[in-house]
Amino acid sequence: MGIRERARMEHERKIAKLKSEVAPIETAKLKEQSAEAGIDREIAELAVKAAHGDRAALKQQRELRVRKDEHHLQAENLDGLAAPIRRAIAEAEAEMPHLILAETHEKVADGIRELPAMCAELSKLIEPIAEAFGKFRTRIDAATSEALVLVARGDPNRISYLENRARTMLVRGIRAQLSFEFRSVGLDLFEVGQFEGKDFQAVVRPVLETMITALEVDLHSNGVPTPGRANFRCLTRISGLFGLHLLPGEVVSLPIEHESVRKAIEFGSLEIVGGAPENTEEKL
Repeated sequence: MGIRERARMEHERKIAKLKSEVAPIETAKLKEQSAEAGIDREIAELAVKAAHGDRAALKQQRELRVRKDEHHLQAENLDGLAAPIRRAIAEAEAEMPHLILAETHEKVADGIRELPAMCAELSKLIEPIAEAFGKFRTRIDAATSEALVLVARGDPNRISYLENRARTMLVRGIRAQLSFEFRSVGLDLFEVGQFEGKDFQAVVRPVLETMITALEVDLHSNGVPTPGRANFRCLTRISGLFGLHLLPGEVVSLPIEHESVRKAIEFGSLEIVGGAPENTEEKL
């Protein structure tokens, strides 16, 4: 509990005490005023009789006026007794908004004081995540560097697109994951249009799969038949097929049923080498 909160609570107790002190005085005052009003009614009822010469009624009126004056005087006495207490209550209540505002400032400041500790905890949470991504990056760099050398066949232009995608996929994946996670709690760190996937896996996995497929493009060189694949000769320059730039005359191993391969065949960019493999002629 803060200092200002305690001050506000103490002030509320002070007001409550003052009100408890003035309450019986006000009740007594109302009682005197009520009695005074009752006597006024009695006097009014006797007025007609007294006006017609009823001396007893007149005498009773005079006695009632004395009693009324006593009640009126006592009500004034009680009001004088309650007046300073009422003033004290009014002054105390006028001070309450200032105390409440000070308490609000104190609570907001106290809330902010808790944030540095939360920052420290968040830093501790981020450290192992960064370490895990660092290990993943090391493995990716080792695997992709070896793969790109094999796929390039000594021609850097052949893998320029795939190399660029592999070089940036980790950062792009992390940014996509951060955007997805933070946007779910109302924090927009990046523009949605900057990403091609909703999370890390959606960005990185396609690049890795493309790299695997690019490696498989050269499977024809070992002479071992591979189910679902065939050797094709490039008839035109083909850009972007499984992340590669292929030149006319190149012989490559490709998955027969892949949509991109079928389209390249339809456009006259590929021809099968040595005839269609068994059980594939009808499909082609």
